[in-house]
Amino acid sequence: MTTVKLGQIDHPSAWRASDFSSADDYAFDLTDRHLDAFAKAIAEVHADGVGLQELTSKHFTMPEIADDLASIRSEIMDGRGMIVMRGFPVDDYSLDEISMIYWGIGTHFGRGVSQSPMGDRLGYVTDVSKPGTQERGYRSAKELRLHTDSDDIVGLLCIRQSKSGGLSRLASAVAIHNEIAATRPDLLEPLYNGFHYHWFGEQPPGEPAITDYRVPVFSWVGDQMSMCYLRDFINMAADDSGEPLSDQEVEALNLFESTAMREDLMLEFRHEPHNAFFINNYTTLHSRTEFEDWPELDRRRLLLRLWLKGEPSRAVHPILRRYYGDDGMHIDGRTDTIYDPEKAMTR
Repeated sequence: MTTVKLGQIDHPSAWRASDFSSADDYAFDLTDRHLDAFAKAIAEVHADGVGLQELTSKHFTMPEIADDLASIRSEIMDGRGMIVMRGFPVDDYSLDEISMIYWGIGTHFGRGVSQSPMGDRLGYVTDVSKPGTQERGYRSAKELRLHTDSDDIVGLLCIRQSKSGGLSRLASAVAIHNEIAATRPDLLEPLYNGFHYHWFGEQPPGEPAITDYRVPVFSWVGDQMSMCYLRDFINMAADDSGEPLSDQEVEALNLFESTAMREDLMLEFRHEPHNAFFINNYTTLHSRTEFEDWPELDRRRLLLRLWLKGEPSRAVHPILRRYYGDDGMHIDGRTDTIYDPEKAMTR
């Protein structure tokens, strides 16, 4: 029987949007000292001839700013669970070089894991969708619901923004849990019990198209609560399995989502070029509004994404670890992320 924890969770990760008077309250500004460290590190990497995915923290030591990086990592993993880093020098370097700098910073927070069956460990978040196809959300312009990604830390560095739209949203899972516990504690049980998930055709070998186990929205290991939430994949699983969600499950999911999107809880901002945010994937949901892009290819919206397994990693429920895997998503050699139901059933 799943143990449902009631009562309020007192932790820095239980933040609300109303706690912040401005972005200054949750941002970290890069200074000349940080930019000089980046320049020195990228010069050394070039001299050594090391490729991006071979980079480790040993190649990107940056001792001049090591204390700041450790403090930022602590904020992500053990504190508020989110931070915006402002002032990345995206105009001073080529895309390859700024990618290396971003990856190099990430090595101080964790190890990059696969973000799709294509095996990309540094993801390009941009619209490559085509009419009549079902594309992964990060490769489209559609609105994305509040959701989690994979493993401990998610990072997004903005290189270029869209012509309009594309607002970023963040919400604390811990604050959402507190609100539901205070107002509708009876609806926590289905969230703890969890849901079957559709793999969107990206299941690991030996796994069915829909998980044969339930993935909890809320779960605990020791004194840490962790969360997993992808409503679209829950709905897909219910539709394709022929086993609809119960009325109580739908009510619980709807309450979770409406609570998360409350103006006093959800932080909404335009993620400007030169800025990156890093979030604890187990305590912070993120989403994006629909956007209209520029017609010129070299102006189109582009963000760089990192999925990082902390070293050491967060202790999570065995089911969450099974669902997320140990190295991100299973790599099967495909060259796109378009969902084809017929192919998905044969993988």
